[in-house]
Amino acid sequence: MRLTLIPVAFAMFAACETLPAQTPPSSELNYYVKDAYRDAGFPFSSAVEVDGWIYLAGELGTRGGALVPGGIEPETRQTMDNIQATLEANNLSWDRVVKCTVFLADIAEWPAFNEIYKTYFDGNYPARSALGANGLALGARVEIECIAKR
Repeated sequence: MRLTLIPVAFAMFAACETLPAQTPPSSELNYYVKDAYRDAGFPFSSAVEVDGWIYLAGELGTRGGALVPGGIEPETRQTMDNIQATLEANNLSWDRVVKCTVFLADIAEWPAFNEIYKTYFDGNYPARSALGANGLALGARVEIECIAKR
Protein backbone atom coordinates (compact mmCIF):
# COMPACT_ATOMS: atom_id res chain seq x y z
CA MET A 1 0.00 0.00 0.00
CA ARG A 2 1.35 3.38 -0.98
CA LEU A 3 0.65 6.51 1.04
CA THR A 4 0.53 9.79 -0.84
CA LEU A 5 0.47 13.15 0.88
CA ILE A 6 -1.43 15.87 -0.84
CA PRO A 7 0.53 19.10 -0.35
CA VAL A 8 -2.42 21.28 -1.42
CA ALA A 9 -4.60 20.09 1.48
CA PHE A 10 -1.74 20.62 3.92
CA ALA A 11 -1.05 24.09 2.55
CA MET A 12 -4.73 25.01 2.85
CA PHE A 13 -4.80 23.79 6.46
CA ALA A 14 -1.61 25.64 7.33
CA ALA A 15 -2.97 28.85 5.79
CA CYS A 16 -6.14 28.81 7.90
CA GLU A 17 -6.38 31.61 10.39
CA THR A 18 -6.36 30.47 13.98
CA LEU A 19 -9.71 31.17 15.60
CA PRO A 20 -9.88 32.45 19.15
CA ALA A 21 -10.74 29.82 21.72
CA GLN A 22 -14.44 29.82 22.51
CA THR A 23 -15.77 29.34 25.99
CA PRO A 24 -17.85 26.18 25.99
CA PRO A 25 -21.47 26.67 27.07
CA SER A 26 -22.13 26.14 30.74
CA SER A 27 -23.20 22.63 31.59
CA GLU A 28 -24.58 23.73 34.93
CA LEU A 29 -27.91 22.09 35.66
CA ASN A 30 -30.77 24.19 36.97
CA TYR A 31 -33.70 22.41 38.58
CA TYR A 32 -37.24 23.68 38.93
CA VAL A 33 -39.58 21.79 41.24
CA LYS A 34 -43.21 22.77 41.69
CA ASP A 35 -44.20 23.14 45.32
CA ALA A 36 -46.92 20.52 44.84
CA TYR A 37 -44.32 18.02 43.58
CA ARG A 38 -41.98 18.79 46.45
CA ASP A 39 -44.80 18.60 49.02
CA ALA A 40 -45.95 15.25 47.63
CA GLY A 41 -42.39 13.91 47.78
CA PHE A 42 -42.27 13.05 44.06
CA PRO A 43 -38.78 11.88 43.08
CA PHE A 44 -38.44 14.13 40.01
CA SER A 45 -38.16 17.76 38.97
CA SER A 46 -40.80 19.68 37.02
CA ALA A 47 -38.07 20.90 34.66
CA VAL A 48 -34.30 20.75 34.32
CA GLU A 49 -32.28 23.22 32.27
CA VAL A 50 -28.86 22.62 30.80
CA ASP A 51 -27.17 24.76 28.14
CA GLY A 52 -30.39 26.67 27.43
CA TRP A 53 -32.43 23.50 26.87
CA ILE A 54 -35.32 22.98 29.25
CA TYR A 55 -36.59 19.41 29.70
CA LEU A 56 -40.08 19.37 31.19
CA ALA A 57 -41.29 16.33 33.09
CA GLY A 58 -44.42 14.58 31.90
CA GLU A 59 -47.53 16.45 33.01
CA LEU A 60 -50.98 15.10 33.77
CA GLY A 61 -54.31 16.88 33.87
CA THR A 62 -54.25 17.34 37.62
CA ARG A 63 -55.42 20.21 39.78
CA GLY A 64 -55.00 20.12 43.53
CA GLY A 65 -53.37 16.69 43.34
CA ALA A 66 -56.28 14.96 41.54
CA LEU A 67 -57.19 14.42 37.92
CA VAL A 68 -59.80 16.83 36.60
CA PRO A 69 -63.08 15.04 35.82
CA GLY A 70 -64.65 14.70 32.41
CA GLY A 71 -62.30 12.66 30.25
CA ILE A 72 -59.81 13.47 27.53
CA GLU A 73 -60.86 17.05 26.68
CA PRO A 74 -60.69 18.58 30.18
CA GLU A 75 -57.64 16.48 31.05
CA THR A 76 -55.83 17.68 27.93
CA ARG A 77 -56.71 21.30 28.68
CA GLN A 78 -55.50 20.99 32.28
CA THR A 79 -52.34 19.16 31.17
CA MET A 80 -51.54 21.96 28.73
CA ASP A 81 -52.28 24.58 31.42
CA ASN A 82 -49.91 22.77 33.79
CA ILE A 83 -47.19 22.77 31.13
CA GLN A 84 -47.82 26.45 30.48
CA ALA A 85 -47.39 27.18 34.20
CA THR A 86 -44.00 25.43 34.16
CA LEU A 87 -42.96 27.33 31.03
CA GLU A 88 -44.01 30.65 32.56
CA ALA A 89 -42.20 29.86 35.82
CA ASN A 90 -39.08 29.54 33.67
CA ASN A 91 -39.80 32.75 31.71
CA LEU A 92 -40.78 30.82 28.59
CA SER A 93 -43.87 30.49 26.42
CA TRP A 94 -45.26 27.96 23.96
CA ASP A 95 -43.28 29.45 21.08
CA ARG A 96 -40.07 28.12 22.71
CA VAL A 97 -41.28 24.49 22.80
CA VAL A 98 -39.47 22.45 20.16
CA LYS A 99 -40.64 18.89 20.94
CA CYS A 100 -43.53 17.21 22.73
CA THR A 101 -44.12 13.56 23.45
CA VAL A 102 -47.75 12.61 24.08
CA PHE A 103 -48.89 9.45 25.82
CA LEU A 104 -52.57 8.58 25.43
CA ALA A 105 -54.34 5.90 27.44
CA ASP A 106 -56.46 5.25 24.33
CA ILE A 107 -54.98 6.18 20.95
CA ALA A 108 -58.57 6.39 19.63
CA GLU A 109 -58.79 9.67 21.61
CA TRP A 110 -56.04 11.20 19.45
CA PRO A 111 -58.46 13.37 17.37
CA ALA A 112 -60.16 14.80 20.48
CA PHE A 113 -56.74 15.43 22.05
CA ASN A 114 -55.54 17.25 18.91
CA GLU A 115 -58.51 19.63 18.96
CA ILE A 116 -57.46 20.93 22.38
CA TYR A 117 -53.68 20.70 21.83
CA LYS A 118 -53.62 22.85 18.71
CA THR A 119 -55.34 25.78 20.48
CA TYR A 120 -52.18 26.37 22.54
CA PHE A 121 -50.05 27.17 19.48
CA ASP A 122 -50.14 29.90 16.85
CA GLY A 123 -49.89 27.45 13.95
CA ASN A 124 -46.16 26.80 14.38
CA TYR A 125 -46.25 23.46 16.11
CA PRO A 126 -43.31 21.74 17.80
CA ALA A 127 -42.14 18.38 16.58
CA ARG A 128 -44.27 15.73 18.27
CA SER A 129 -44.63 12.04 18.89
CA ALA A 130 -47.87 10.50 20.12
CA LEU A 131 -48.41 6.96 21.25
CA GLY A 132 -50.89 4.80 23.05
CA ALA A 133 -49.79 3.78 26.54
CA ASN A 134 -51.17 1.23 28.92
CA GLY A 135 -51.38 2.47 32.49
CA LEU A 136 -50.63 6.18 32.88
CA ALA A 137 -50.10 7.48 36.43
CA LEU A 138 -53.27 8.17 38.44
CA GLY A 139 -55.34 6.53 35.70
CA ALA A 140 -54.85 9.58 33.47
CA ARG A 141 -56.06 9.72 29.86
CA VAL A 142 -53.07 11.83 28.71
CA GLU A 143 -49.51 12.69 29.73
CA ILE A 144 -47.29 15.15 27.85
CA GLU A 145 -43.60 15.91 28.19
CA CYS A 146 -41.86 18.74 26.34
CA ILE A 147 -38.46 20.16 25.48
CA ALA A 148 -38.01 23.91 25.12
CA LYS A 149 -35.09 26.13 24.11
CA ARG A 150 -34.33 29.36 25.92
